[in-house]
Amino acid sequence: MKTTWAAVAALSMISAAAIAEDFPPLQRVPVLEEAIPSANPAIKLVRGARVRFAPRQTTGLHRHPISVAGVVTAGSFVFKSEGQPEKIIKTGDAFFEPAGVVSERFDNASSTEPAELIAFYLTDAKDRPLIEMLNTK
Repeated sequence: MKTTWAAVAALSMISAAAIAEDFPPLQRVPVLEEAIPSANPAIKLVRGARVRFAPRQTTGLHRHPISVAGVVTAGSFVFKSEGQPEKIIKTGDAFFEPAGVVSERFDNASSTEPAELIAFYLTDAKDRPLIEMLNTK
């Protein structure tokens, strides 16, 4: 029985070594670096959320009382912050919405496919609102 377990362990190590040879050494590739604005409260809590958008779904004019960082996990979005040019962010792209800055667009770019993102809200308290919708009138 000991011999069987030893053989299994040896084969597992050989298999793991063979798999490791197929990949380059671990690398950290920068995807986002943004200064946290002074409008952001002292960060004491990070809240994460998966947000799914239907085809053509828009967010509407809004701002966050806290900064938001995230990554697109499916599809693509039309993203425009006040004073910045509109851009398309795609699967794997990171984004940042600074506290207090109006987001004019954060819309699913596709009229036929859903889109998804993971957002991390940099906040000071669990009960702080994450988003403020703005009147477009």
